[in-house]
Amino acid sequence: MVIQSDVFWKAFILTLVIFLLGIFMGFWLDNARVEQIRSEYKEMEISSIDARLQTLYYQIFKNSSNFCEPAIEENLRFADKIYAEGLRIEQYEKINKLTPSLISDKRRYMLLKLQFWLNCIELKRNCNASYTNVVYFYSGLNETIEEYVQGIVLMDLKESCGRDMMLIPLATDLNITTIEIIKQQYDITTTPTILIDEKIKLEGLQKRKDLERYIKCE
Repeated sequence: MVIQSDVFWKAFILTLVIFLLGIFMGFWLDNARVEQIRSEYKEMEISSIDARLQTLYYQIFKNSSNFCEPAIEENLRFADKIYAEGLRIEQYEKINKLTPSLISDKRRYMLLKLQFWLNCIELKRNCNASYTNVVYFYSGLNETIEEYVQGIVLMDLKESCGRDMMLIPLATDLNITTIEIIKQQYDITTTPTILIDEKIKLEGLQKRKDLERYIKCE
């Protein structure tokens, strides 16, 4: 009986230790997640403010000497940051379902893309830049095969064109007011749809050779 009691207490203590360690690890992981979320939120806030100030700067100092070249370069660096953000979201999408947090990230990503597009329009107008703005409208929540293929075609063309083509993918179904206004302005009723230089609208899946009639790359 003494041996059985001793074994029982050892098993009880071991179970209790494992249980307490589990609770501790749970609290530690939760705190780590909270800190990560706070850090990412701060970075998001900084990126958003920086983007708005960048656009405001372009509007205020557009007539200054030596403005265009550094402004265009900085906007391209901004595009690189947005692209990195898009890759991060894609990685999350591969391992997670579309959670409210992920949808919020996608919406913020769209806002940064919108900011980039506005910058491109402003700089092209004021600096007589020769690049082509290509806005690609697609579904962010339920991507179709056509949209998937169109995305590949556009990315391939972007790789060939480099800085001669500014590619701005915009999801139409994330409940973003500015995108809703754009959809009404350009009568965007279906996806995929491509808008070139705010003038030419192409609906449905477009082949590369058809796009090259409107997008000139050196």
